[in-house]
Amino acid sequence: MLTMISITAPIFLLILVGFLAARGGIIPRESLPGMSSFVLYLALPVLIFHKLTQMDIGQVVDSDYLLVYGASGILSFFTVFLISRLITRNSISYAGLKGMGGAMPNSVFIGFPVALQYFGSPPTQALVMSLMIENIVLFPIALAFMETRDDQGADLKQLVTTVALRLIKNPVIISIISGVLVSLTGIRMPQFVDSAMQILSGSAAPVALIIIGASLAGAKVTASIKEISLISVCKLLLQPVIALLLVIFVLPDMDDTLKKAVVIFAASPMLSVYPILGSKYGHQVFCSGVLLITTILAFFSVTLMLSLLSLI
Repeated sequence: MLTMISITAPIFLLILVGFLAARGGIIPRESLPGMSSFVLYLALPVLIFHKLTQMDIGQVVDSDYLLVYGASGILSFFTVFLISRLITRNSISYAGLKGMGGAMPNSVFIGFPVALQYFGSPPTQALVMSLMIENIVLFPIALAFMETRDDQGADLKQLVTTVALRLIKNPVIISIISGVLVSLTGIRMPQFVDSAMQILSGSAAPVALIIIGASLAGAKVTASIKEISLISVCKLLLQPVIALLLVIFVLPDMDDTLKKAVVIFAASPMLSVYPILGSKYGHQVFCSGVLLITTILAFFSVTLMLSLLSLI
């Protein structure tokens, strides 16, 4: 257990540093959008592109990983959605928003740094596949319900357009496609370009963690204990446990590294832009509070899941 804590402690220490820096005025809240853009539009895409150009494309996609990650996310989403809809009697849109919180891992800002600490080298293959499932499967499912009104239903044309535009403009998707194309053509970057990309890639994880902490500095908890418990339990425990059970009992022949990676990424708390997405539906404060609590709890749940990886 102490070994696992030594892996998660640096991650959450940087989040705490970001939190304290924002509370102390060292990092102005106005700077957070720019810092987030730096990671999402520059550092992370460069990291993915750089690693993909150095990989055998045939080894990038693993069907077992995609199945486990997708299944754990979908089951977690519908668990939260159905409980919110049938028991709590929330609207379809609100239940969909809660389901997103219980199923969309923060693979970039937390999952990747934890996996980096655990494996000692960038788990780019697992990160790429996780992002594929999140952006092509989980987000469209959540968005379909979030855009549905109980009395009007969903505008299918608008929904398809929204998802398509998100995919086309997504810098992560663009970096994946361009990285694959460069790898297939066999083009090699000049040494000075390769070195520059390595330096820039190294900034993605630490800056991302500082951003998370800083963004939590102004969060207020307005959600009820029941709502927080439902989303937190499904996101932090149910989803990674499903992934763990699948790789142990259903897909025992899956690559050992990918087995551990899929559990680590599934164990991450919800995506850090959750409050931003919630603001469109009038639930920004609710989402901010849930994000704050689940991020704090993630220190214990992620440490627990890392300990359970010894079962694999």
